[in-house]
Amino acid sequence: MKTTVIIIKRGAGYISTVHGQFGGGHQGAKCGLTPFEAATKAAQLMLRYATTNPEGGSLMAPDEVKSLVPEHLHEIAGNGQPD
Repeated sequence: MKTTVIIIKRGAGYISTVHGQFGGGHQGAKCGLTPFEAATKAAQLMLRYATTNPEGGSLMAPDEVKSLVPEHLHEIAGNGQPD
């Protein structure tokens, strides 16, 4: 299963939900109060979960967050090779 990193605005800040290859990840974790903090965490999560998944991964986030994440981390193609 392809990794999905989801960032949403909740209250005064942002939270993240990640579903990895084998169901690993987390749900509803605080990931920053500002768009920059949330974008930094989103980039870290994409690097941690999507680059290690043979099927790759996708980032879903509000525009104010996604625009701050490096473009090459919005979608990571899978390599088809099991880890």
